[in-house]
Amino acid sequence: MDLLSGARAFVAVARRQSFSAAARDEQTTQPVISRRVAGLEAQLGGALLERNTRQVRLTSLGTVLLEHVQALLGAERSLIDAAASHHRGTVRLLVPCDLDPALWAALRVRALGAGTDLEIEEVGRERRTLRFRLGEADAALLPVETARADWVVPLGLAQVTDRRRPLTLAALRPTRARGPEEASNLVVLAEDASSQLLSALRESAAECGLAAHQVAESPGLVNALAGAMAGDDWILCTRGQAAAWGLQWFEVRQLPVARSYRLEVRTPEGRRLFDAALRRDIAAALGADPGEQL
Repeated sequence: MDLLSGARAFVAVARRQSFSAAARDEQTTQPVISRRVAGLEAQLGGALLERNTRQVRLTSLGTVLLEHVQALLGAERSLIDAAASHHRGTVRLLVPCDLDPALWAALRVRALGAGTDLEIEEVGRERRTLRFRLGEADAALLPVETARADWVVPLGLAQVTDRRRPLTLAALRPTRARGPEEASNLVVLAEDASSQLLSALRESAAECGLAAHQVAESPGLVNALAGAMAGDDWILCTRGQAAAWGLQWFEVRQLPVARSYRLEVRTPEGRRLFDAALRRDIAAALGADPGEQL
C-alpha cells in the first residue's frame, strides 16, 4: 500500500471528520478513501479512526500519530518544492524568524539583480538546522558557537519605557511594592531559547537577585510584545528588532549574550551567489554590523 496515499487520506478524514467530505477534497470516491485509511492502519498496527453512523473521531493511536503523519506530508511537499526550485535555478535560503522582512526582501532584490532567484524562508531555530541537514535548502543561517560564527549580534533588553539611565538586571528584582509575582520578567524568544543561553541567563539573573521564574521562554512573539508594550516585561532581542517594534533597547552588562550565525551552503550555485555584497545584506538583516564579518 502506498504510505503517502494512506497518509493523505487519513489527514483529510481527520480534518473533515467525514469520509465522504474527505473523498470530495481528495477528488476521489469514499470507498477509495476507506481502503487507503485501512491500508495505513494495517501498516501502523491499529485503528486510527473510530467510525459510527454520526461522526468520525480519532482513536488514541490516531491522536498520537496525526502530527507525525502531517510532518511526513510536509516533508513530501518540501522535497517536491526543493526539486522544483533546483529545476528553476532557484537558491533556497533558510533564515531566522521575527526579523525585519523588508531587509530580507532587499537581499532577494539584490540576488535577482545578480541573475538568481533567491527564495527566502523564515524557519525556527531547530527546524532550520534539521531541514538544511535533510537537504531541503541550498543554504541556511545556522546558530553556532561564537568561534565558528560569520556574524555575532549582541542582545539586550527592550520595553516601552521612558527610562534614560542604563539598565541593570538588579532593576528587575522584586520589590516591596511589586512582589515576586508582579516583578518584570525577562522574556526569551524562541530563536534564542537554547538550553545553554537559558542556563547562562538564569545564572546571571540569580546572581542579581531575580527570582527563578523571572527568566522565561515566550510561547510566541505576540505575547512577548504585548508584555513589553504594556511595560510589564523585557524582551531579550537585538537593537534592530527593538527599533522595528517601537521599543527602547538597552545593553545590559550582566547579560554578555549574543546570537552567533554561520552561513552554510551546500550547492555550487549557492556558493557563487553569496558574495561580499549579499553577505553585507545578510548582516544588516540579522542586526550585525554590515561592515564586519568574523
